[in-house]
Amino acid sequence: MINLTAGQYFLHVARFKSIRLAAERLHVSPSAISRQIVKLEHEFGGQLVERRAEGVELTEAGKVLIEHLAVVFNRIEVAKGDIANLRDLKAGTVSIATVEGISDPFLSAHITGFRTRHPGVEFRVRIRGRERVLEAVEQHLSQIGFVYDHYTHEGIETVGQWRQPLLALAPPKHPLADGRRLRLEDLADQPCVMPDSGFGIYHLLNRAFSKIGRKPEPIIVADQFHFLIRHAIRNNAIVYLPLQAVLSEVKLGQLVPLNLDSRDFEHRFIYAVVRRGQHRSPACEAFIASILSVFAEGETSDAALLARLRSGQA
Repeated sequence: MINLTAGQYFLHVARFKSIRLAAERLHVSPSAISRQIVKLEHEFGGQLVERRAEGVELTEAGKVLIEHLAVVFNRIEVAKGDIANLRDLKAGTVSIATVEGISDPFLSAHITGFRTRHPGVEFRVRIRGRERVLEAVEQHLSQIGFVYDHYTHEGIETVGQWRQPLLALAPPKHPLADGRRLRLEDLADQPCVMPDSGFGIYHLLNRAFSKIGRKPEPIIVADQFHFLIRHAIRNNAIVYLPLQAVLSEVKLGQLVPLNLDSRDFEHRFIYAVVRRGQHRSPACEAFIASILSVFAEGETSDAALLARLRSGQA
């Protein structure tokens, strides 16, 4: 394999037609350049330069090699520029796998803001259930994952978390949406809609209801939050989701959080996760830092919104 130093020396000899002048420009000894040319001649199996009193001339083989070396070193300069662009966030790709609950508006809005600052960075987003998100991160399909509720995976680590209690929500006309304090037992016989077993919420609900000797009785189970939300509104049913998954509907007054007292629902989080030991691109690192900086702000604004809504129900 050609040595890049030898190639650079040879390019300078060809440019100046002199080993001495090339050595002066490169700040090395003429003998060092001569040794590298000998190595190239040995590697390519032929004479590359003819030494003359007034300097050197390239042989036909040397002229062929110099054309190829010019292309190689041009590509190296392009690569240096591309790498600098990655470092300066003028280019790059961020791949994300996320549960649906924060995909819109939070994640979409944050990606939009990030690309306003760094328009050369591209994003690829996969929206999946929790297990599929973890799988995508583990299998190098995505650099960053966002999952809801607790997870255990030895190959994946948490880099940040956002407290997101699971809420029981219903349309304002629902009989339990009057602000009264509720226990899970009060909801057991109420029509509800649920995400399917690919979502952590499904398992969380079943664990919580089993503690009171009951199980949820959904009128429909689906693998898409938007469908579940619209179905709950249309059928005056309860839907169990974190606030960020229903933020638009809550702000529009189409759904209200019930005043449910449930420890099982309270301490739940959205986790930002990465593959353990993963080498992350500058764009990926910058996006992680950017999104984690707003997690704490999100917790504060969520708490303020829920307090305002519940005070209005009282």
